[in-house]
Amino acid sequence: MISSKSFTKTGIGYSQKENSFEAGVEIARSTLSNKTLASNTLFFLFATPHHNIDALIDGIKSILGEDPKFLGCTTTGLVTKDFISYSGVLAGGGFITSDSTFFELFFEENIKNREFDAGKSIAQKMQDANTANDAGVILFYDSIKVTSTEGTPELNLATPLLEGFYTQYKFWPTTAGIGSWSEIHIINPCLVWASNKIKRHGLAAATVFGSIKMDTVILHGTRPISGYHRITKANKNVIFELDGKPALEVIDTLLGGSISWEDFPLLVTLGVNNGDQFGEFNEDNYASRLCFSIDRERKALIMFETDLTEGSNVQLMRRDIDFKYIPRQIDKLMSKIGDRKPVFALYIDCLGRVSGFSGLPEEESLEVAKILGNIPFFGIFSGVEIANVGATVKALDWTGVLCLFTEK
Repeated sequence: MISSKSFTKTGIGYSQKENSFEAGVEIARSTLSNKTLASNTLFFLFATPHHNIDALIDGIKSILGEDPKFLGCTTTGLVTKDFISYSGVLAGGGFITSDSTFFELFFEENIKNREFDAGKSIAQKMQDANTANDAGVILFYDSIKVTSTEGTPELNLATPLLEGFYTQYKFWPTTAGIGSWSEIHIINPCLVWASNKIKRHGLAAATVFGSIKMDTVILHGTRPISGYHRITKANKNVIFELDGKPALEVIDTLLGGSISWEDFPLLVTLGVNNGDQFGEFNEDNYASRLCFSIDRERKALIMFETDLTEGSNVQLMRRDIDFKYIPRQIDKLMSKIGDRKPVFALYIDCLGRVSGFSGLPEEESLEVAKILGNIPFFGIFSGVEIANVGATVKALDWTGVLCLFTEK
């Protein structure tokens, strides 16, 4: 599948081959379709944890040559306009190639137990590279600190990473990001890669500028089903009390005792309204946070991030993906681009939103691809999403972040 003009070309491809080199060859052939690449090529590449990434990239290079620069991470699944899967062996991605320089890659090798410092460091690298203020930023990080086979699962956290980033940047550019995820039960670790660096606990980034611009929009999927409840005791990503009572007991009461505490992980979602707390519901003002685990002994919720702190007002959220909402958000994105031409769409979609886990009768990611029409589209499933929320940038759960790349 190729969309081209004299200035920019794009391609999409995927493979279900188990041999990583052969999968790379198949991806490259389907993306290229016998066309030549320009001098600057950014290749978004993703793969399930079964793949050897070096061999996968070698397979792609055997067809495309040495020029493409690769940016990507481990994923549970992928989606194109005519294919979706979140099980088995998968690899795929898409490229943007241009005659002019439009991106730069950055890498931080270790974020484990140093997320704040890693975010600060990669932002400093961007500043040292004289990154333009209007450049878009894409962040990929390994969200799995400890797998279920290594012990009690733990996460690398995006909130301190973003806090560190902001200490150097001092403003928020258009930003999108992925917390990589291996599979629903976190059995395998994740990898992150940029250019020739491939690491566990890595942080990769790209800036997008010049002839290519990135705009984003969030596709939310939750709606409040409770009033506001104040967090009265918390530490890092653990919520001990809501309204002065044990957090698990409060959530259990709100849910009417309909599910066991052990079923709270990946089901209980808390939302923070960043707008008028007493105004009309507006999806764009909400950042939702998913429960990662529970501490039964202390009757506490263990959340995906650290941003739900003492004094925060939260609401219990219901998962509610309205397909009529999708075209409205895409129209909102299209209104940003003016007379620029869309060349590539990258969709970062929460794994929990797929029909196999959410119970939705249809796949919302395929609906996104359908509404985008002829724009080349590639999507992956993530553990955490990152995007602009109001005047800041947040780590998100249970959302889709659609990134649209356009040219002058």
